[in-house]
Amino acid sequence: MRYILTSTLTGSAVDDGTKTKEETERVEAALAAGRRDRYSFGVDRDGHESAWAKVVAFTGPLGEDLWAVVGADAATAETAVHDTSSAAEAEYERLVRELANCGDRPWWHESDVEGIALSAIEYTEESCDEDGRWETVRVMPGVLAGGEMDTVRGAAEVLLEAAAAGQDTRNAVVAYEVASGLKPGAAQTTALRMTVRGTAATGPVAHCAVREFEPVLPAEADAARVMGADGPKELVSG
Repeated sequence: MRYILTSTLTGSAVDDGTKTKEETERVEAALAAGRRDRYSFGVDRDGHESAWAKVVAFTGPLGEDLWAVVGADAATAETAVHDTSSAAEAEYERLVRELANCGDRPWWHESDVEGIALSAIEYTEESCDEDGRWETVRVMPGVLAGGEMDTVRGAAEVLLEAAAAGQDTRNAVVAYEVASGLKPGAAQTTALRMTVRGTAATGPVAHCAVREFEPVLPAEADAARVMGADGPKELVSG
């Protein structure tokens, strides 16, 4: 047995005469006290939850065991009620898989359904100094946002590009600080590495992107000229 409790897409059980309005209200009240057994959710490009699908087990108004499949996004919502958990889980998994590849990026951010791509990623940024020592700068969660960031590989390249912006200038400042004696122990960054991990339909995936930088070697005269009490006034390499 399956019936549509509520829907913005098709007619409900009230519309087709399967249930009266009072009966559906009692079922909705019972559903609100149910237990969530399965869950998948998607997020928008800013990381805010924007869609979800779930299986909820609950006890109906007559004491019967029931399971609801609830799916919703910003524009649509539908709840289907089943009298067996197997039927509810089959519909839930079908719904999740059908939506998995909608749009220009994975639809689901996290899911308990296997074999689908997810938009959830984790990225690790690392930097290397002049002595070849690597250290972790940050480890952060992220989201595949579409466009150039529609895959793990694309995300690694975009995030690395953002991290590397201005690194040559930062290295020049460090070089002048060392040459002038203001910070004799400071080290330039000779490489940045961005590793992004995510989930494709085939399982866990990762991609590593690296950007190298030539060390800046300013003449000591330049360092003496550009460095002062207030820091670098211009960046001139020798």
